[in-house]
Amino acid sequence: MTLIRFPNLVFIFLTQIVAYRFIVCPAVTSNFKLPTLSLQCATLLYFSTVLIAAAGYIINDYFDMGIDMVNKPHKMTIEKFFSRRRIIIWHILLNILGLMIAGYIAYHFVKLRFLSVQILCIFLLLVYSTTFKRKLLSGNLIIAILTSLTLYTAALYEPKFHLYDFKNSYSVSLWIYLLFSFCITFVREIIKDIEDVKGDLVQKCETIPLVFGINRAKNIVFLIAFILISIIFLASLFLLHANIILKSTLLLGIVFPLFITLYLLWKANTSKQFHQISTYIKIITFIGILSMTLI
Repeated sequence: MTLIRFPNLVFIFLTQIVAYRFIVCPAVTSNFKLPTLSLQCATLLYFSTVLIAAAGYIINDYFDMGIDMVNKPHKMTIEKFFSRRRIIIWHILLNILGLMIAGYIAYHFVKLRFLSVQILCIFLLLVYSTTFKRKLLSGNLIIAILTSLTLYTAALYEPKFHLYDFKNSYSVSLWIYLLFSFCITFVREIIKDIEDVKGDLVQKCETIPLVFGINRAKNIVFLIAFILISIIFLASLFLLHANIILKSTLLLGIVFPLFITLYLLWKANTSKQFHQISTYIKIITFIGILSMTLI
């Protein structure tokens, strides 16, 4: 389970199914219509996302073996279970299966061209693992974009959902969560780079903490977190003022813990401490996902 990051896959699936159930469906039914995708079809679509993500984790572990030997010497690496040939085969098979499922949904219920989103995700995951993970900023951006695309896909595959109607409260809510997922993922990726700085140095990676230093990397995290907190505050003041429960959850469940986490980051100086902070960011992300149920 560790090899394919099972908890992360659950996060991905949960994000999409919660967005479908509590943002996409209510938006459609509020106009006295029924969603084009049934819950079963939507679940199948989101399962295809999980398959593509699992393929991405497998190929990422494949190219990460040298770094993990330094950063996580006790980690159960994928090569201990499968030969290199089988790793590539599983990567290809999972991607093909994910594309087939998404293609079936796109062809029968929406438009086949929507499958380009899944193809883009596969491409980004591959170039991330092979090249951009070791490049300055680009790797962090790719993972943040891919995380946001999980929410975008959940809405895109429902043609009756007005994704770009910014007068619609449900559409605006979705874009707020898109920005949340982008920013919180960007923050966590930089923190992970700080945690893994020793292995990345051996492999001559050009991550933010290696190029600019750990203190400047922390400052970048503070800046992105400030942008995220500002978005939540503005949403609470002008968009969610009538939803007291949701507003309270965002402020007490995300903003307040984020301030504490940033304080811990400011004080942190060991790999273990940075790993704990990364875990706290995951918890905040989980709270953010669950907060969609209050919309």
